Amino acid sequence: MQLLISNLPADTSVADVHALLTQQIGAAEPLDIRVESGEAGRNALAFIRYPEDSPEALGRVLDDKISGLHYKGHDLDAAVTHNFKG
Repeated sequence: MQLLISNLPADTSVADVHALLTQQIGAAEPLDIRVESGEAGRNALAFIRYPEDSPEALGRVLDDKISGLHYKGHDLDAAVTHNFKG
């Protein structure tokens, strides 16, 4: 399972996303986190990979907790996909 978090602040690091997930949200440890620049460098996107056999409910819970979350001046959005290519 892959979780995509969009509208993160432009200077967001992998460590920031890890802390957001594991410390602030209380999510399980992800397998991989990748952060890339978003639209015109104004924001960032995070691609978070969990095991392929993760319960579907995990994705729904993370999406619900992250979508609309106000984080460092940004309202986040999240989406779950199942096609991670590392």
